[in-house]
Amino acid sequence: MEATQDAAASPYVHLHVHSEYSLLDGAIRIADLVKKAKKLGHTAVALTDHGNMFGAIEFYSKCIDYGIKPIVGSEIYYEGTTSVAQLTEDGFAPLRATDAYHLVVLAKSLKGYYSLCRIVSAPYSDPRSPVPVVRHEVLKKNAEELIALSSCLRGEFATLVELLAHQAGDFAENLRNPFDEIKPLVDALNHHVSEMKAMFGAENYFIEIIDNNLPNQKRMIPLLAAAAAHYGLQLVATADSHYLNPDDQEAHAVLTAIKNDLTMSDIRGRIQTSEFHVLTDEEFEVRFKQWPEALANQKVIADACQLEFKFGEYFLPRFSLPSGESEPDALRRLAKEGLEDRLVYLRKLYGKSHDQGKEDDYWKRLAYEVEVIISMGFPGYFLIVQDFINWAKDNDIPVGPGRGSGAGSVVAYALKITDIDPLRFNLIFERFLNPERISMPDFDVDFCQEKRDQVIRYVTDKYSPENVAQITTFGKMKAKAALRDVGRVLQIGYTRVDRIAKLIPNELDIRLQDALDKEPRILEEAKKDDNIRKLLDLALKIEGMSRHTSVHAAGVVIAEGGMHNLVPTYKDESGQLITQYEMKNAEKVGLVKFDFLGLKTLTVIDKAVKLIRASKDPKFDITTIDLERKEVYEVLQAAQSVGIFQLEGSGMQSLLKKLKPSRFEDIIAVVALFRPGPLGSGMVDDFIERKHGRQDIVYEHPSLADILSDTYGIILYQEQVQKIAATLANYSLGEADLLRRAMGKKKPEEMAKQKSRFISGSKENNVDDKVADDLFELMAKFAAYGFNKSHSAAYGLVSYQTAYLKTFFTEQFMAAIMTCDLDNTEKLVRYTEECRRLRFKIMPPNINRSYLQFDVPKARSIGYGLAAIKGIGGASIETMISDREANGPFKSLTEFAKRIDLHKLGKKTLELLIQAGALDGFKLNRAVLTHILAEMVKFSESHHSAKKQGQRLLFDDFAEVGDTTEIADWEKDALKLIVPYSRIDWLLKERKLLGVFLTGHPNEVYPLDAKRFSQLKLQDISKNIGKKGQFVMAFLCDHRERLTKTGKRMTYFSLEDDTGSFEAVGFENDLPPELPSPMSMVVVQLSIQQSFDGQGINVRVENIQPLEQARKAVVKKAVIQLKSTTSPDKATLAQQMNTVRKIREMIKANPGSTALSLELAFEKAQVKIKPNTGGIDLTDPVCQSLFALQGEGLSLQY
Repeated sequence: MEATQDAAASPYVHLHVHSEYSLLDGAIRIADLVKKAKKLGHTAVALTDHGNMFGAIEFYSKCIDYGIKPIVGSEIYYEGTTSVAQLTEDGFAPLRATDAYHLVVLAKSLKGYYSLCRIVSAPYSDPRSPVPVVRHEVLKKNAEELIALSSCLRGEFATLVELLAHQAGDFAENLRNPFDEIKPLVDALNHHVSEMKAMFGAENYFIEIIDNNLPNQKRMIPLLAAAAAHYGLQLVATADSHYLNPDDQEAHAVLTAIKNDLTMSDIRGRIQTSEFHVLTDEEFEVRFKQWPEALANQKVIADACQLEFKFGEYFLPRFSLPSGESEPDALRRLAKEGLEDRLVYLRKLYGKSHDQGKEDDYWKRLAYEVEVIISMGFPGYFLIVQDFINWAKDNDIPVGPGRGSGAGSVVAYALKITDIDPLRFNLIFERFLNPERISMPDFDVDFCQEKRDQVIRYVTDKYSPENVAQITTFGKMKAKAALRDVGRVLQIGYTRVDRIAKLIPNELDIRLQDALDKEPRILEEAKKDDNIRKLLDLALKIEGMSRHTSVHAAGVVIAEGGMHNLVPTYKDESGQLITQYEMKNAEKVGLVKFDFLGLKTLTVIDKAVKLIRASKDPKFDITTIDLERKEVYEVLQAAQSVGIFQLEGSGMQSLLKKLKPSRFEDIIAVVALFRPGPLGSGMVDDFIERKHGRQDIVYEHPSLADILSDTYGIILYQEQVQKIAATLANYSLGEADLLRRAMGKKKPEEMAKQKSRFISGSKENNVDDKVADDLFELMAKFAAYGFNKSHSAAYGLVSYQTAYLKTFFTEQFMAAIMTCDLDNTEKLVRYTEECRRLRFKIMPPNINRSYLQFDVPKARSIGYGLAAIKGIGGASIETMISDREANGPFKSLTEFAKRIDLHKLGKKTLELLIQAGALDGFKLNRAVLTHILAEMVKFSESHHSAKKQGQRLLFDDFAEVGDTTEIADWEKDALKLIVPYSRIDWLLKERKLLGVFLTGHPNEVYPLDAKRFSQLKLQDISKNIGKKGQFVMAFLCDHRERLTKTGKRMTYFSLEDDTGSFEAVGFENDLPPELPSPMSMVVVQLSIQQSFDGQGINVRVENIQPLEQARKAVVKKAVIQLKSTTSPDKATLAQQMNTVRKIREMIKANPGSTALSLELAFEKAQVKIKPNTGGIDLTDPVCQSLFALQGEGLSLQY
């Protein structure tokens, strides 16, 4: 806990406070609120966010940390006992008829907390509530152990009092003796008070008086006091705090403006005098000096609130079982049956190499684990997990072999929760569930990402929708977003704000203050412009605050008896129940989390297996593959690992080349080794040297050989630390797990205690004290880098499975992995390059051949998936594919338009198909197809409309679909059109839609430039290590800027040519002030060096400029030759002079400094012509046009 200088104990308590969890309405961070209360000397403080309890447990925990009593509550939206619309005949209305009342509700106890949970959750289940308004009957049913405060002027009590005060006459007298016109109002107020007293008790309903320096509040305070006295109700003074300090007022106003899509000028009048900060004691006393009892009642209410949570209890649903069978008995039965199945499977899998004599070890381990699980009270948890996992497997939903420490359990293996044999790989149960440290087991389960939701639906149906919820998360205002939000509210021009936002370094989750420290240009802009300074000041204040809710990617909680009886909940737009607490806080109050993770690699494997079974081996089973195939390890040793799970990064590829894995244990080790700790410690180099016999393997004690032989004497896994402690020092494995944790945390007192225990235990096994001391220090050193072997083994299996598929079923694997990354351009580019390296043909999109997903049309080829075209939807394309499969290919545009309703397909979809080349088979230029697009759609729409009405149309007499020999007039006319795209336009449109260049590359558009400027191709980078000043002509895909630790700017460039792609980095001293635009051709000068760690290649940009600029700087003269193999007859001369005229017009339209000469070359003569129109400007479009004329016998040289 952070130390603070506390004030003396204060008699005051803030009971009405809004934090950042009153989304975009509160500007108080919970930690800041608690620190402020501590500083003011307050012994208690409340949290009452609008209509939710998002921050309740975070608030409670923080208060306990600081020794302050937490009062958990909420300012709910309440329908009330009276409709405002019924009481406003003269048009005066403090609230709009559609508004809900406000009511502050505080929990007195744990029972009151559960009441509050039900109240806050209820509106989200009410179809009548477009906003979370609590119905009166809900409040009435759940008012036990709650205190209610009447809230601000939007509370029902204050609204009715204000309406009554609006009437003529003496307020108090009117209240006592109402005349006819106001009797309905008084009756409504009487009814309200009666209902509130009945629900909460007179002693638990307080009338709030609030003074935020608003005139109407000041006018209403004596009226509210008089009304409270009339009904025998007590007053309480509150501050309705929405921000911490007075100088936070403007930041709060910005949040309000963001929420309501307003600007500061829209709301400035409302905030200039209001004061909604956390009041000091002096401010309380000044504002409420006439109402001392209202101040005193703060403490009365605080004393009445005695909420205490019992953290550490868990709420699990009972697993449905046959009558008379208990959860422990069911676990024993299913585990026994499951292990019997597993042993049969292992005998079959390993054949003669399976040692049946060791099967007793499985049964002993199973019996031990089962009893530990039962004694710890977790059999139900295992039953629930095995149930939904086995349901998934039975319903063709791929499930991962394991994740995390759960793979170390034989019970989990027997129940088919995991698929990795813990005994074969020496995995430890106590790493997962330690009987000496009671904590919930936690299985993280990977499912196919496309089918994960089906498993969640199964669980929801099984345990009922009210008992299953996903977990909320909060979208926070990050640095750039905060700047842009504040900039809009302050009405600073978008361009100016965007310029500042783009100066923020592209680092994950970078804070704005860190950006200011690293990027001096931001503060330079602030010094020059007061608006920018204000922008930064306000953005700093709101950065990191919660902006909206979202849903946790994996977490699901299951309860019993209604989730809303345990925690507050809400529903998203799909109707999915979601906890109002984030994951850690949901677990704190006893909810048990189940992680349903979507792992894309499982989807890849599933799709690849389906392709294999459809085309090569109908019985192929990925779970029975041999884990020691030499061919697989040869692929890995060559680092041909693109697409292989966990092994495809450049650093990992370098490690694979050095380590040269040759067995499955090596893959487990590679997964554990490739982390910053081991890489920086020298451990990786020792591992490699020992594996290849270049370094001796030394064991500090002979008994370590069995434990460390698989890792060549190196302590790599956390489980090895546990085994060493158990073997040498007589630790139980549970005790050894506590040792492992202590070593990870490195607390001196605990380490000293453990060291003494380790040495004394080792002495019992005749281990010398110095050997034990040295070994303990070695263990402590490596424990910092140790990895969970259970996780490494489970994920290593997935790595091997993908490597096996790539080795033996390469086309199917690549098609599957490209399908799973349809919308990831960067990965599609990489996989396309890999296919080209493998010499596979990538077949472009084609409506007469392609499917939605990538496929394997024939050996050594991959068919491009139509769904990979950006902007293409699935349903309409599936209709087209179904027609093609049923009725054959489309033989003409006319037939295509007749068979497929192009209006339903969509004009935009059709245009995207054209630009991506999917209609190239009709032998029309893409520009022509785009030109006639509207006519095609109109024809198709008319045809299908008439067809529905039973009319006969032109061409309807063909014998059968696909027999068309005639085409419509618009298609005939299209064949005559010449509206070609330039080659570069064609390719750029293709890349924009497909993410890759399929039918060519821009390098091919500029052959002379490629010859002049490319000293090497990008695919040959690795062959040119040590070379500097290497020129490359390439396509610049993107560039992004960041700052070094010393504050210097560096830029990453993504480059691509017709052989591959590469990322290079440039530093500000080497780069021009203005960089070339992305998606353009450039010339770069590169320096190629081995990286410092030897794990990869560093490519540095020494200079970069647009291709056009480089060309103009170098090319001073050019020659155009017009060649003919015949004598210069009249027709040939006319054709050539026509070309000359085009060239002259081009020169005239693009004058420049490059001298240009023409040569007319005939069979027996050559004529040189120097144009009298001057030089030419060799821009990219000019060069493209000149190259396009080459079909007319022209050749260009420079």
